[in-house]
Amino acid sequence: MMASTLPSITEYGMAALLPHRTLELTEDFTVLVDGQKTDTLEQRQAILQKYKPDGICIQYDDIKNMAIADMKVYFAWKPVTYIYHNQIDARGDNPKTENEVFDACEEAVKELHNLIRRMTSANKTNFIVTADHGFLYRRRKLAESDKIISEKENVETVRRRYLLSQSAITSAGVASIEIGTMMQTSDNRKVTYPVGADVFKAPGSGMNYVHGGCSPQEMLLPLITVKTDKSQVKFDTAKIALVSLASKITNLITSLDFIQVDAVSSVVKETTYRIYFVDDNGEKISNEHLHVADKKDEETVKRVFRLRFSFKNKKYSKDQKYYLVAYDDNNSLEVLRHEVMMDIAFADDFGF
Repeated sequence: MMASTLPSITEYGMAALLPHRTLELTEDFTVLVDGQKTDTLEQRQAILQKYKPDGICIQYDDIKNMAIADMKVYFAWKPVTYIYHNQIDARGDNPKTENEVFDACEEAVKELHNLIRRMTSANKTNFIVTADHGFLYRRRKLAESDKIISEKENVETVRRRYLLSQSAITSAGVASIEIGTMMQTSDNRKVTYPVGADVFKAPGSGMNYVHGGCSPQEMLLPLITVKTDKSQVKFDTAKIALVSLASKITNLITSLDFIQVDAVSSVVKETTYRIYFVDDNGEKISNEHLHVADKKDEETVKRVFRLRFSFKNKKYSKDQKYYLVAYDDNNSLEVLRHEVMMDIAFADDFGF
């Protein structure tokens, strides 16, 4: 773990994560690293290259679909690469999507995990994963009692979770610290923040997803060091799962929906499945499908497929167990077994 800057916001956090000798704020509270701005990707790369001449800064979106062969060329001889991933802030800071922030967190973890695996295939094996800040989130709407009305005198910047001002703010429920304490300079201007989970009354984006204050959720950050071994990269086969909620079969002809769980990629290989129904003695009671799991689509809906099963025209017992099974045809291993009840009223009972 490590601590973020205060205020715990992107502009300050990204600057502090760059190699530097000095951090400072201008008169208009713009953050500078070694006297240079850090607002754009190009500005941050210029700072990085003062310390690592061949280092680069890139956005995750620019490389997420890059082929492994292209990644090998692109990252060759790059001693340090800063990759910026903005999934969480992009949705959390938008009032229309801030309620999706936990979905964004889960997706971010999956995307970073997949990126590390792909970059390992591209001969990169040392990674540091961290964040520029954390956040607070509450599901209920804020009441007026949750909002702090700040002084207007000497206040330069007002955001939900912090104020920047020339002097300390004395409102109830807040505390202040000198900017110089965080920047390790002589700057005696103040950062003011709520002591609890309240927010300042301020214009701007949504209120459920907030950051900038000094709570543990905002300031304590993960710092994960990952070292991979290219010789040990494991390749998974594309898995399948049953989508239809099928617990009972009532017709001799039945269609079921399945999904290929992962898209085929450099670390997920295609395979073929044999899919059919059996009774509890292992006797096959339906036709068999050979399905090739080779979809490369990132959109989940495009990896859904439907199979039609025709059952043997015979009597089925409600007391006997029957199963939908799937076997990986490459190694004959069972990968799916789903129990169903056979409730076919007129099977094997014609001409009565």
